[in-house]
Amino acid sequence: MEHSMGMGLGLGVLTGVAVGLLFVVVLFKMKVLDMTFDERQKRARGQAFAWGFATLVICVAVYGLSDAILGHWIDVLAACILCVCIAVTVFAIVCIRKDAYLSLKERPRRIMLLFAVLAAVNLALGAIYIRNGTLVENGMLTSRACNPITGIMLLVVLAVYAAKYLRDRKETEE
Repeated sequence: MEHSMGMGLGLGVLTGVAVGLLFVVVLFKMKVLDMTFDERQKRARGQAFAWGFATLVICVAVYGLSDAILGHWIDVLAACILCVCIAVTVFAIVCIRKDAYLSLKERPRRIMLLFAVLAAVNLALGAIYIRNGTLVENGMLTSRACNPITGIMLLVVLAVYAAKYLRDRKETEE
């Protein structure tokens, strides 16, 4: 029984990755995403990658220590997603602060709308898991925590980007 649950989870993750990659390809084809950056943006993104990577290393170490000290409190998949989401959030915030998050050809409103929709979907799934009682089982966060974790990350990035966008618009109007 446990083996089939693991296979189902693995198949679900693979399906999610495949759908996500297909979604990114469609966004590139529709010209919503255009990863053309100038030299200043490339340097800033390099710094952001360094901050994100350092954050990922620290998060993995903290997770390992917490698991050793507190015991198994979170599913391994959820812990990995948590660490990656924290690192991606750091990367995104550094890029946003240095005007290197979007290329010069991308439209901020489309990206913000996309993030809002993705955050809403992930948080809605999280709410369903909380209501069903499957988010936490036997005192441990399950892999079902991946959706709300991702939704929170998207909301944080969206909030930082929207604040920067509004501040920049206000400065241009003055």
